[in-house]
Amino acid sequence: MHDTAHPPDPTAEFDAFYKAARDRLLLQTYALTGDLGAARSAVRDAFVVAWHHWRKTSRLEDPESSVRPHAWRHAVRRASVRPWHREKGLDPDDRATLEALAALTSNQRRALLLTQLAAVSMADMAREIGIPGDVAERELQSAAAQFSTQKNIPAASIPMAFTALAAATTDVTWPRVTIIRRAGAARRRMHTVVGAGVVVAALVASGAAVTDATGVRPTLDRDQQTAAGGNSSAAPGPEIVLPDTTLLPVDDVQQTLVGEWQQGRTHDNSVGNGVVLPCQPEGERYADARGTAAYVRTFRNGPAGEAGRKVTELIEASRDRKRAEKTFERVRSWVADCGTPGVRLVSTATSPDLADSSALVVLHDQHPEPTTYVVGIARTGLFTTAVALETDVGPETADGAGIAKLLGAAVDRLCTLPDAGRCTGRTALEPVAPFPAGDVPALLAPVDLPFVGDPARPWMGTPAREITDARTELGVLGCLHPPLTGEFDGRKFRNDVLRTFVKVDKSLPAEFGLTQGVASLPKKTAGALLEDFRNAINACPDRDASAGTEVRVLETSDEGARSYTAWHLSTRLPGERTIEYSVAFLRDGDAVSELVFVSAPGARMSDAQFVELTERALQRLPQLPSYPDR
Repeated sequence: MHDTAHPPDPTAEFDAFYKAARDRLLLQTYALTGDLGAARSAVRDAFVVAWHHWRKTSRLEDPESSVRPHAWRHAVRRASVRPWHREKGLDPDDRATLEALAALTSNQRRALLLTQLAAVSMADMAREIGIPGDVAERELQSAAAQFSTQKNIPAASIPMAFTALAAATTDVTWPRVTIIRRAGAARRRMHTVVGAGVVVAALVASGAAVTDATGVRPTLDRDQQTAAGGNSSAAPGPEIVLPDTTLLPVDDVQQTLVGEWQQGRTHDNSVGNGVVLPCQPEGERYADARGTAAYVRTFRNGPAGEAGRKVTELIEASRDRKRAEKTFERVRSWVADCGTPGVRLVSTATSPDLADSSALVVLHDQHPEPTTYVVGIARTGLFTTAVALETDVGPETADGAGIAKLLGAAVDRLCTLPDAGRCTGRTALEPVAPFPAGDVPALLAPVDLPFVGDPARPWMGTPAREITDARTELGVLGCLHPPLTGEFDGRKFRNDVLRTFVKVDKSLPAEFGLTQGVASLPKKTAGALLEDFRNAINACPDRDASAGTEVRVLETSDEGARSYTAWHLSTRLPGERTIEYSVAFLRDGDAVSELVFVSAPGARMSDAQFVELTERALQRLPQLPSYPDR
């Protein structure tokens, strides 16, 4: 209780709190991330926010419990993907401590640090991590056992290991408390001015709102120089402020998509496994690992845990335009080159009047339950955003136009920020060729292949390799046709690579699978090769009648230099056995490709599926490097 006769001085209280708590929080945050620079910046910014809300924070029984989560979240976001022991000259024992911590899961590390360094109770530890008490106890026990084993010390010595780690933080210099308070006050004024909380300048990071007694404008970012004997660190550039008011409200989702939508969690994706979008790889929490801010918000139509629909919005802020462009491309690649086994790419589109860059991708999965994903991605200025719908309806009825509209609304909210770029005009979608996928974008990828056979056994692709005369994967029994290797009509094949796709299924014969080869020739020669291939396949039944080969044309398309033909072939073998092939030859300019699919009982590709796959291959073919005509 404060003495009512002598009201407390908020400034003096905060100053004392800042001096008493900053080193403790720095040690905790450093141990959490292994990145001293990120830890210092995060702790510093957490105190700026604390002064902004000091009237409320000071009333807490333990103000440090309010500042710590903010510092930890922002440190995790600032730290690189593998931040551990990045400081040069680190003591070997400290390095071993950080390596032992890095080997723990996020929850285990937090549990150990909260109880050993922050000295919180088991109940408070569980609440701060966001897991049940019994789970928290198991995580702590497992963390202590693993850490002590890795360090080869008894569990009782864990606090001593953390105390020794504090020596690595002793050379850190802190901004004067007056700078912290001024930045916090500027932050408060800015929030007041904008009313809705949209911050229009990166005051905290640039220090533009404060000036010290010498007239020099100080920075709240990393100091250019540290105390004698310390490490120097280059400033990473100004922070970009990303208020949560730039996220979509539930009203926008309700008005755009059919259903009774409810808003779920809003967070910065610093906890859990970080996978929030369809096809996002595990271990890639952020598309921009050096980004300055991130937000995730979810919406659900139907009870959690039951089949229904879900919408996820992601926003990431990058430090400059080049990084923002790469962030957009990375998020697009996550989805368009989906690495989740069994997921199929249905369509790709853009919205030319939406933001600086945009993409909309539709995916479908059949196992364990039919699921469609519609993902819209856009970049405006330094901000990348994605809006993803997960639904149990088919891809042909999923609301792509609705997601494009929501994506436009998300972009327009970001356009209120000073680092945004182009806003939204019309959100009309225009189909485009599939975005690049795989190491050889001219080849088909597993995400392109239709559902065939057991949906629990997805397609697997071999690495692309050079086509040689010894390769027989592109051969068709009973047919003789030009190969994609060596020379044709006196011109040597270039850029010739081959890839095979199979299913790991013991019930399928060894010959089952899909093989594609691509190569380039001069344009006139490529056209001649297409005609020779057509003639060879059509003549298969007449070339060797004893082979018993039947040929049926599935589809032929001729659009100048962009042409293809797809066939179905069956060859009778001794013992009443028949091998069935689907074969296609396609050409786009100087690029040519051959597809050969060998089917099997229980794993057949329909004629329509194979024609559709041929057209997908034709869409990817222009990404083959041009023939080096000299």
